[in-house]
Amino acid sequence: MADDATELVVETQHLTKIYQNRQIALNDVSLSIEPGCVLGLLGPNGAGKTTFLRLILGLHRSTAGWARVFKQTMSPNAADLRRRIGYIPTNPQFPKGMTPIVYLDYIARLFGLPAGVRKPRLATLIRAVDLLPHSGESIAHFTPGQTARLAVAASLLNDPDLLIWDEPTHGLDIEARRSMLELIKSLAAEKTLIISSHNLSDVDEVCNHACVLNKGQMIFHGSLQDLKGRIRKNHYELDLDGEQKSITKCVQAVRAMKDVTHAVLRLRRLEIKLGDETPNALALAQIFQTLAEHKITLITVRSVGMQTEQAYLDLVEKEEGRGFARLYKDVEAA
Repeated sequence: MADDATELVVETQHLTKIYQNRQIALNDVSLSIEPGCVLGLLGPNGAGKTTFLRLILGLHRSTAGWARVFKQTMSPNAADLRRRIGYIPTNPQFPKGMTPIVYLDYIARLFGLPAGVRKPRLATLIRAVDLLPHSGESIAHFTPGQTARLAVAASLLNDPDLLIWDEPTHGLDIEARRSMLELIKSLAAEKTLIISSHNLSDVDEVCNHACVLNKGQMIFHGSLQDLKGRIRKNHYELDLDGEQKSITKCVQAVRAMKDVTHAVLRLRRLEIKLGDETPNALALAQIFQTLAEHKITLITVRSVGMQTEQAYLDLVEKEEGRGFARLYKDVEAA
């Protein structure tokens, strides 16, 4: 949490949204986002991520609770507040008959930017998102990567303090995705960002905080480091080199170790799981010693899975387990 001297960019208290009096899209979400935060908004489909973003933007009215942006309550009528936010929806759509220059100039006029500000800013943004060679082309012929870059330029037109981007790398090829991530990194030096994403490696690369939603409930909010600290550790893959007979004997010796709960050899890759409370450095040292005794060369060793991805999956899995336990208890009581 921020101290009193820090102006929170976003604050929600008991934020709840129920559609048609029956579908709970978001349930009692309370969080705060400080300046400079790059928040990765995570969750399965239907978790409430887009609803959460729309409530922060004032595009929907909350059923209960509230959202404040820059210490002001957000609502559908708070147009001046929304001017301080740059938003990119999933799969942004643009008028097909316009060129990037014409479209961005039109949006800048809607913002009320005078010509003296508008023209140099358009030129700067067109260059920044690498659309200068395509600035006179029809948007109708744009690739997904070019469309994504145009969406970025449009979201930055009014020099907003907060950026809310919903799935900004969705549908992009490797090169366009890399370009988008580098742009996010550069913007993170001066803006506060909320990035909703299904791509956990993107979040791992550009975000410093995470919020995980599941079935409308917030099951985690904190630093990315704290999220990674929750993962099940002690799961490794070792790539080996040596005589196959020696490798087979070595694996049998590894399986016999008391701290090893799982050891499976696939060709020359050994997958190992250690006990949850096992000091991993000590156990790995014993395994490495066993490899040396059997004249096995260790090519690589790595922790299994992307850390952020594994932490996220663990969280959702545990929450689903608690939900099942509650449901089972209710059925049993009946």
